[in-house]
Amino acid sequence: MNREIKNILQFGCALMYIAMFFSCEKDILDQVPKDSLTEELVWTDPQGATQFINAIYGGMPSGFDRNYQGWAKGLYLLDGTTDDGDVSMGWTHSNQLQTGDFLPSNVPWGETWGDYYGLIRKANSALENLDRLEDEALRDQLIGEAYFLRGFMYHELLRLYGLKSSGNEPTGIPIVDKSLTLEDNLQIPRSTYDEVVNFIVSDLDNAATLLSTKANTEAGRATVGAAYALKSRVLLYAERWEDAAAAANMVIGTEYTLYPDYKTIFLDKNNEEIIFAKKFQYPDKHHQTNAGGTQGAGFDVYNTPNTYKGTSDGGWGGNLPTQNFVDAYDAIDGEPQATSAVYDPNNPFENLDPRFEATVVHDGTMFRGREVELYEGGLEGSPDAFMHTGYFLRKFQDEDLIIYSQSSDQDWIFMRYAEVLLNYAEAQNEAFGPDATVYDAINLIRQRAGIPNLNAGLGQNEMRDKIRNERRIELAFEEHRFFDIRRWRIAESLLNGPLYGMRIEKDGDNYQYTRFEFEERTFPNKLYVLPIPQNEIDKNPAAKQINGW
Repeated sequence: MNREIKNILQFGCALMYIAMFFSCEKDILDQVPKDSLTEELVWTDPQGATQFINAIYGGMPSGFDRNYQGWAKGLYLLDGTTDDGDVSMGWTHSNQLQTGDFLPSNVPWGETWGDYYGLIRKANSALENLDRLEDEALRDQLIGEAYFLRGFMYHELLRLYGLKSSGNEPTGIPIVDKSLTLEDNLQIPRSTYDEVVNFIVSDLDNAATLLSTKANTEAGRATVGAAYALKSRVLLYAERWEDAAAAANMVIGTEYTLYPDYKTIFLDKNNEEIIFAKKFQYPDKHHQTNAGGTQGAGFDVYNTPNTYKGTSDGGWGGNLPTQNFVDAYDAIDGEPQATSAVYDPNNPFENLDPRFEATVVHDGTMFRGREVELYEGGLEGSPDAFMHTGYFLRKFQDEDLIIYSQSSDQDWIFMRYAEVLLNYAEAQNEAFGPDATVYDAINLIRQRAGIPNLNAGLGQNEMRDKIRNERRIELAFEEHRFFDIRRWRIAESLLNGPLYGMRIEKDGDNYQYTRFEFEERTFPNKLYVLPIPQNEIDKNPAAKQINGW
């Protein structure tokens, strides 16, 4: 389909989406006849304009429902293609992202390019039309949300398909800042990386002047805090250290705080740590989908071992932590495993940072009401149980949920307060070294986790290593590692070679633990950025491929 014809149709699709919302209203006397739902009504009616923006929120891809070949969603997290994870069922796209063995004609998650630009089209339309609303307060709020959402989509596109470089060559993505018509030039080249960053920052600054604070806004909608939190991340990726630290500092000390229990951050909706999340609700109320996106399944089904049976079948195994990842946890005394006085390699799951238990399902732990048997010959210790690494993922799972009978409804957290603290610590350390505020930010996170503060007297390089490891542990399987190892330019050193799992042999009450290579990975340099899908290049040849693609 010609791209602009497709774009023109998108507004009609959005109107259909809004019509569904109108038809779901409880008061039947307040319904708007579907044949009367016009563009003018959408932009002049408070409910119509709000639902148009809601449709953008609802269409945002997330770790729980990213489009997979147009039919299933949320099958694996991007962490499953890093040194932290593996994907148990060998999905084609995950294997390709693990090796770089694909072409622009079959890009993993290639649908995201069109998905994001479709949402940008909607945000542009909103920014061009929301001034028709008479309600000034609502108009400003929705315009602020449209700016935020457009900036968010460009950030997602830039970190997938753009590449920060030392020169001024066009390694960003095409910027489309208005609704295009057939009379417009539809051949739009990439902008430079810095130009896209500037565009995103401008949108977020505009949003911050218009949005509500967390205390005065509906859960799931953009806020001032969300605008500054995203700005801190965008500038961190761009290595604009002082500006990134300043943006993060606009959030620190405001209404957000660390939630007391690390495990339940991801289960207790709308808690005080969450800055911005995609809302899920099951049953399918107001046309929201369940977390996981596939009818009758969901995140808990995808990530539960198949030895745990639901009403119809077992779990799918899903996203598996690696031994490489488990090795990164400090012991409970705050020291790395290799130097800790309390870590025992003969009892490797004891005396670790408590976030380990909240994140990883390991042999001997309690999970969904019984003890897990990941030793050879145990219930979960067979390759038929998708036991590739010796571990399963606990994080995000609702262990009270009956798989297949109840679908997952966890919200996907795009941004939370702990990330802002980590953004600040990294940016401040890179800009000025490990001053007291850097220690304060990291130690808050470690105190919540239940491990000691960092040792005093660290140099800048030592602090950098600590911050990077803290991000790895704190934000595990929240799809940060995929981008972090790329922006730090360390992916080649981590992903060219074997990844490790843990093999456990049991003899009576005695256990033997052996690291083993479960997979050989390759990471060609070009994999630092994804190629634009070939069908999109065919529509817009001016947006050229980069980095050898």
